[in-house]
Amino acid sequence: SLFSTKWNAHFVPQAFHCDLYRNIDKYHFVGNMGKDFHFDLDRMATQFGGQLPEVLNGTFGYMDNVKNGNHNNTGKSVGGHAKHAAEKVKRFYTARTVRKALEYLSIDYVTLGLSVPDWANEMLKNDAL
Repeated sequence: SLFSTKWNAHFVPQAFHCDLYRNIDKYHFVGNMGKDFHFDLDRMATQFGGQLPEVLNGTFGYMDNVKNGNHNNTGKSVGGHAKHAAEKVKRFYTARTVRKALEYLSIDYVTLGLSVPDWANEMLKNDAL
């Protein structure tokens, strides 16, 4: 394993879990908890079938959002599941800490084909190194 078991797994690049960065092509499904999270859930539920659609819908309530074409919900906003991370980051972090986080997590951005979020680009654009 690349990381200590004493580290909080929430702050370890996702690409290190299960050697994803080396084995991503061996996975049958890789989703993303971004703006299309519910559409990824629908894709996974359709791909694997069985009771999965009902279980996922019971947990995330994704079916109505997919049916209505809602690309703005990343979780149960009523149940407090959505964390609104962008607002928190802009409020509590500096351009320097965002830059360090992007460096640390760059393997995830490359492995998972992620784009740097707009809020991060804006924060960094307005910062003089």
